[in-house]
Amino acid sequence: MLKEITFGTRPALTSSMATHHRTSELPTSEQFAAFSTEAQQYIEQMSDPAAKRFTLRYTEYLQSKAHGIVASEPSGESGVSMLDCRLIRSVLRDIYKKHLT
Repeated sequence: MLKEITFGTRPALTSSMATHHRTSELPTSEQFAAFSTEAQQYIEQMSDPAAKRFTLRYTEYLQSKAHGIVASEPSGESGVSMLDCRLIRSVLRDIYKKHLT
């Protein structure tokens, strides 16, 4: 079962969450929503459940990164080739750059 991406919200920072020191400001709600919407559309186009899981995990990683939250970059997913993982990362990074940098 896929976890739904929450659009336009920012996770609350708690004392247990380490933050990354950023030189730029956090994204606006509109920028974050645009990224999340385009990433969700990309995920919905996929038919392979394992690829969807990896894409969702990588989207969540990029969302955390955008908010300055330190997170581990997902390395792969069982059932998804490394080539497919690289393609998914590339597409999501392009979406990230388009909306959040």
